[in-house]
Amino acid sequence: MHGRLKLRPPDAARRRQREEKLRLYRANMAALLEKRARGELDAEALALTGEVLAANPDVGTCWNLRRCALPAQHPHWVPGELAFVGGCLGVNPKSYGAWHHRGWVLRRAPAPPPAPAERALCDRLLAADPRNFHAWEHRRALAAEEDPEAELAFAGALLSRDFSNFSAWHHRGRLLALGTSRGGLPPHRLRAELELVHNAVFTDPADQSAWVYLRCILSRASPPPRILCLYVSREDATLAVTFSRPVVVGAQGSALMATADGSALDGAWRSGEGRPRPSHTWLCDLPPALAPPTSRPRLHFRVTWEPDPSPREVTLLPDEDEAWWQEPIVAQELFWPEMAVAEAGVLQAQAGTCRQLLELEPRSRGCLLTLVLLLSALDPLAHRDEIRRCLRDLQEADPLRGGFVADVASRAEAAVAVLRMGPEPGGAVRLRLAGKALTSLPLLERATLATHLDLAGNRLGGLPPALGGLRRLKVLDASRNEVTTLRGFPPLPRLEELRLSGNPISHASALSPLAACPRLARLRLAETPLSSSPEAAAHLAQLLPRVDVTFA
Repeated sequence: MHGRLKLRPPDAARRRQREEKLRLYRANMAALLEKRARGELDAEALALTGEVLAANPDVGTCWNLRRCALPAQHPHWVPGELAFVGGCLGVNPKSYGAWHHRGWVLRRAPAPPPAPAERALCDRLLAADPRNFHAWEHRRALAAEEDPEAELAFAGALLSRDFSNFSAWHHRGRLLALGTSRGGLPPHRLRAELELVHNAVFTDPADQSAWVYLRCILSRASPPPRILCLYVSREDATLAVTFSRPVVVGAQGSALMATADGSALDGAWRSGEGRPRPSHTWLCDLPPALAPPTSRPRLHFRVTWEPDPSPREVTLLPDEDEAWWQEPIVAQELFWPEMAVAEAGVLQAQAGTCRQLLELEPRSRGCLLTLVLLLSALDPLAHRDEIRRCLRDLQEADPLRGGFVADVASRAEAAVAVLRMGPEPGGAVRLRLAGKALTSLPLLERATLATHLDLAGNRLGGLPPALGGLRRLKVLDASRNEVTTLRGFPPLPRLEELRLSGNPISHASALSPLAACPRLARLRLAETPLSSSPEAAAHLAQLLPRVDVTFA
């Protein structure tokens, strides 16, 4: 289908033929526009649109005029119009205008047209081009009203001839999704689909179609966002709510409601990232009556969110400065939260199949990525070394997608670090991610209780606004990265020390967001372009007068 020459270079005779067609097209369009201006949408207008569209089905104006003129014609115009559209699709099988018009005609038919005739049209077009997505969508619309098993057999027949037919895989997946619940495929169907995929990947391990399909049938729709953590600070007089995914709260988003000892908190919610956009963390300031300077009352908070009716609660005792509630972390959900298969035996069997195939085809990109996902869904901590090895091999096998692979590796490392994070003697909670070659910083919504974050020696080009959810963070080490500016850096209420040594920060103004961190006391900028600039030192002294800035 691809790489074919669509048109031969025109010779003199063909050039004259094209010029004649162009002359007729211009004459017909001029006549049509005149009739439209006079409001004459009659049989002659239909004939003119027919002449134009028979030669070029992509003229949207003619389809629009035709839709205006047809209802005023004889009452039995539908069969003839379907035949006309079929002829136009013979000229251009992927004409958006023709397919849209066919759908319009079918919706106005007094009785549904025979499904075999519509399927025959799709069969004819798919025989000419198996990747004609318009024909596939039309077949799916027909199958939605009938037994989908026949369509599954049709897709299977096409796949038996060509496993690289991604359109057939997609058609099959969409049909299965119509008849399954949110939890994924039933066991008997899953076994049948896995057998089909195994035949495909062992036939051509380099083709990506079957690998994409495998990951789809093992998945479900992304779980809806939910509350992961509540954090309340008496000193900051703030209630923070962290979600599993970025959400919008307020007038343009879902309602987030909080009460303190049964009384509603009327303050406006604001993003923890310091900007009005979907965020993981949302903040509400506590009224002065709840945090008086002369007493320390017991406070009970209850938070409800409109899409999730289950309330989340946290109690701040009189002898506490802060309190939190956090949803327990499930290791299997960190890396691939869409995983729909709960049976570890199924996942282990698929991982075993991938390992077997890699012995034959060690550079199969789809196999390496699928094995990474399967191992992460089983136990990311236990399989961390094999995951890292697979990602290194994938980086070598697919250098053109190096950025994607690096981000996948960053998520894998972040998942391991989050699972290892826990309170130490003295109360510190450290998230250790130094020297992991990170290019992104995911899963921060799972690290909201961290007090120390070590990002030294990575490949980060910036510090993300999602850090605003780390309301307890005191020490942030981002030394020896690729940070050039702190644009978007959120106001962190507890941050005391920030280490940026070894980053290519060349302008003092790039650090201006730090002025919004009220407790920042130490800033390390050794081995940066600012180290040798007296002007930068003077600018920083003016910008951050209470901060001890060191360049050595």
